[in-house]
Amino acid sequence: MSTSEQPTSKASFGSIICSDALYRIRRFNKGAKNLTVFACSLLPVAAAQAASIQNSNPNTVLFTPTALDPESTRVPDSGSIQDDIDRVTGWFFMSAWNQRGNLIRQASGPNSTAYCLGNLSLALHQLGTLNGAEYNGAAGALSLLPTAGALVGSPTKELWVVYKLMPLAGILSMFLSLGGTMVPTQAGAYDPKVSFTYGGMIATTSLIAEKRRQGELEDARTSLISPAEMFARRVQRRAEDDRGGIYRNVWIGIAIQAVLIATILIALWFGQMGGVITWWCDVYAWMWFWYFLVVIVSIVENFVGVPFTNNWTLRISKVPHTIQISRDAPKVQARDGKDVLDAIKSGFNATSLVKLSSQEPYTKRNSCFYVVISQEGVSAAHATFRVLSKASNVAVFAFGTTLFASATLMSVSVVLMILSLVLSAGVWGRVTAMWIASQMNKLSDPVLHTVVHERLDAAGHMEEILKIPGLIIETGGHIIINGYSIKRRNPWLSAATYIGLLAAPYDITKSAIFTQPDSTMGGESRSDALMVKSPRLRRQGYEFMDSSSDSHIV
Repeated sequence: MSTSEQPTSKASFGSIICSDALYRIRRFNKGAKNLTVFACSLLPVAAAQAASIQNSNPNTVLFTPTALDPESTRVPDSGSIQDDIDRVTGWFFMSAWNQRGNLIRQASGPNSTAYCLGNLSLALHQLGTLNGAEYNGAAGALSLLPTAGALVGSPTKELWVVYKLMPLAGILSMFLSLGGTMVPTQAGAYDPKVSFTYGGMIATTSLIAEKRRQGELEDARTSLISPAEMFARRVQRRAEDDRGGIYRNVWIGIAIQAVLIATILIALWFGQMGGVITWWCDVYAWMWFWYFLVVIVSIVENFVGVPFTNNWTLRISKVPHTIQISRDAPKVQARDGKDVLDAIKSGFNATSLVKLSSQEPYTKRNSCFYVVISQEGVSAAHATFRVLSKASNVAVFAFGTTLFASATLMSVSVVLMILSLVLSAGVWGRVTAMWIASQMNKLSDPVLHTVVHERLDAAGHMEEILKIPGLIIETGGHIIINGYSIKRRNPWLSAATYIGLLAAPYDITKSAIFTQPDSTMGGESRSDALMVKSPRLRRQGYEFMDSSSDSHIV
């Protein structure tokens, strides 16, 4: 073959390959088409002679409760196809839906459960196919509600601060957590050196005082100062900082939390009126029961979830510098082989009066701050309670999932309303809690927290704080001034136990006697001329009494 014929031969060979490939592709497509047609012929199709849709009036969804009749085997007619269409289209009437649920459960007496089940059976027989499919899907969506706590947010130490400093706001936050954990369970998450981030929900512009920053840097450079002394210096500098302390905005946050909780309760109330539980037929408040069960378990879990068994909380404010304390007032210190923490726990059964001069001006502090000393680690009992709390949380989750999955007659519209309102309230509740924490930290540190490894270290921190002059310390039910216990009271009767920082510091005038100048001595004050009067009566005049008790200026 000549060279002039080679291109022609190559072109002929390529055209043969292409023609063969196209031929095979056409045969494959034809076979796939025939197979598809054969498969589709096996599927059921609507026959032309199927029942035609009748233009009949829709059946009512209401009925009269009927007792169970053992001899009756008649099943009510579910209605025509048009009835099914009319029931799932158009407007949804909440009042009619709630009325049906109330009619099912309105029977009373010893056989109320049997009557309720009979009415529920009648109601389910009256449902159309489309209604049944809608209610089954709605129950499936509602069963996701117990997982709402995971959507609200992760645990943060800011929420622990809210609970520690304002117990009322902390408890309301737990109502809105929907079963989620608020406080971290690891000790490292409470590191005081880590700044607050508020979960990224609140702006974190720092307003820390320059003086306090410089003081902390100075302590950090001083290697000879023990950790207890260093922490005591922080407490003293914080006591000298008079900024902030106005927490009116926190009341707004608490009001918002109350509104959000009311929103959840209202949404659940409407849902539980129309929905019925087959195995709990005659119970009306089944959603409320689940919600308050979740709240109780959440409160317990957040209480035992803190990784510190031993905590010592001090509420501190400034005391007037002209105060005098009796020499025989019990001094808070280690005694009889027990440390200062044991001494505070044992208590001092004494009430002392302090002396203030009516001629000397003094300043009353309107705000306070908290000091929390935590010992790292949990006891055996604490660890056991944490395990039991986790087990109860799992049990409540299983109960809630079963409860909502078995709910009958739940409309998609109602379920969507419940999920939207409850989840929104939970998210906004977390935002509100973070906002409350940011308001407390806006101008000054409301809490100084330290974590120690041993109880001996905690006792050392407490002793160093008690040495600081000019402080009123409220701890363990005691009122301690300059290291001396002047009064013991029941902490459950104190407003600070419930509203924390929102409560005013201890009013020293309640335990004070006031000196009055003696007119026979040229207006100079007599040390033994004393009076005990309320501020209102002091403005009207003083009554005098003699006292020879020894006292000293601290």
